[in-house]
Amino acid sequence: MTIEALADVVRLHPELALFAAIVFGHFIGKIEIRKVSLGTVVGTLIAGMILGLLFEPEIPDLLKWAFFDLFLFAVGYSAGPQFFASLKREALPQMALAVVVSCTGLAAAIAMVALFRFDPGLSAGLVSGSMTQSAALGSALSAIAAMDVDEATRALLTAHAPLADATTYIFGEVGLILFVTVVAPRLLKVDLRQVAREAEAELQARTDEDDAALWDQAPLSLRTYRLENAELDQRTVHEFERRYAAGRLTVTGIRRGDQLLRDVGADARLALGDIVLVASRRAGVVGAALEVGTEVDDQELLSEPMVRASIVLTRREMAGKTLGELARGAARGLFLDSLHRGESTLPRAMGTRVQRGDVFKLTGSRAAIATAARNLGFIEHDQGRTDLVYLAGGVVVGILFGLLQVRLTGVPLGLGTSGGVLVVGLVAGWLYSRYPVVGHIPEPALRLLSDVGLIVFIAAIGLAAGPHAVQAIHEGGIALFAKLVGAGVVVTLAGPIAGLLLGHYVLKLPPVALLPGIAGAQTTVATLNALKERGGSDVYAIGFTVPFAVSNVLITLWGPVIVACAVALSR
Repeated sequence: MTIEALADVVRLHPELALFAAIVFGHFIGKIEIRKVSLGTVVGTLIAGMILGLLFEPEIPDLLKWAFFDLFLFAVGYSAGPQFFASLKREALPQMALAVVVSCTGLAAAIAMVALFRFDPGLSAGLVSGSMTQSAALGSALSAIAAMDVDEATRALLTAHAPLADATTYIFGEVGLILFVTVVAPRLLKVDLRQVAREAEAELQARTDEDDAALWDQAPLSLRTYRLENAELDQRTVHEFERRYAAGRLTVTGIRRGDQLLRDVGADARLALGDIVLVASRRAGVVGAALEVGTEVDDQELLSEPMVRASIVLTRREMAGKTLGELARGAARGLFLDSLHRGESTLPRAMGTRVQRGDVFKLTGSRAAIATAARNLGFIEHDQGRTDLVYLAGGVVVGILFGLLQVRLTGVPLGLGTSGGVLVVGLVAGWLYSRYPVVGHIPEPALRLLSDVGLIVFIAAIGLAAGPHAVQAIHEGGIALFAKLVGAGVVVTLAGPIAGLLLGHYVLKLPPVALLPGIAGAQTTVATLNALKERGGSDVYAIGFTVPFAVSNVLITLWGPVIVACAVALSR
């Protein structure tokens, strides 16, 4: 098949080019140079531009913006609980860090636009790429689409934006990783692993020995033993369990003669000859095997199910407490598999403080899980069903809300439809974390909406920009790329440097909160992952969530702001 014939097929079926851009973009994004890769988003953008140049497919704007709105709503819904939690007094330092980093980045971008006379398209790509926020690219393109210019100029500006984004994105991610994991620790004269160990030790500090090993994650083992040790006769279940606290042993059932006891309470007493069903870490099983008595095979007792459940924290009185405080007197029979806040996994340490909207992944008996749900919030029962009315309605309200605009230098300035959808998504996620009657969107569905919504949008942008990219490259040449790279370096580093100075000298944030806070303020998950890897701990995730949620909103709003500034500076 010739190129011309293939081009005819693509024009008839433009969806071929769309999905091909995603496929080829994946492989382009996997290319590594000294362990540094472009990533799927930039790879898809480049693949889309190449395919757009070759075949010039026509992708409907409806498809592009529909997927982008789904992406924004999913991002807002996920970040909502953390965003509104940042408004509390105890989170104000992290919020201030996010505001300073993102605002400094915007100021640096405006300075670079004034210096190099970038047009609105290049300015938009400079912000989105240097600050690694693809949502800002979409919000800026939305503003460009509403500008009062001829179609040829609009098409050229629309092509300039992804070109600048792809050029500046690489250092935007790699440069920030190097700054946060190498440069900043040296300036602060700290060792990432030592800082993490000290923070973990502080989080694990306990005032009550009974809290030892509470909420521990471990491979569970169910065993049945005949009680033959006279020392344990007439002991309470609580005393028995405390004897093997290090192994997190819990008595979940007892057979006494022909009587079968389920959901055994801590005050129940044991008797010689009882057959006891215990759930425990392996260490606890080994200890019990040595002291309790003979292990027996009681299939009826062993059929007692241990269930897994996701419990969302919604109760106001539980928010702000540590895991140690929650566990005290309420963790019997429960095993914490993981604790999640948005997309971040938090350490299972006694000092970790929880917020409304946090998700507990628990394993335990049905009774223990039910008790935990009553104490914490609610169980996500139907995790496979999405409230489509809530989702679609949220997008509709967001679009209408975003239409409220003011015009500055001929450019519509305000939230825009993209910003409106993002803000409504934030409110929707926050409302669900507090009033989970309607609006359930399971985590896998949110991830799918976010990933597919963004990648389809980026592919469509690349396909549309491809034919005009050659003109932009021809007109600007190497000098244009040199200016973009230099400006991108300045914009990428300006915010983190300001954040480091503010956080260390003014806010007095410890490195374990300051460094991930800078990564979150620049909305770069890859930097957090690199920080956790070099520090050897998940404790860095705690300082990431609030700045990440705040800057997700701010930098997305910078899209139309930088477009307006570029228009004003060009006059």
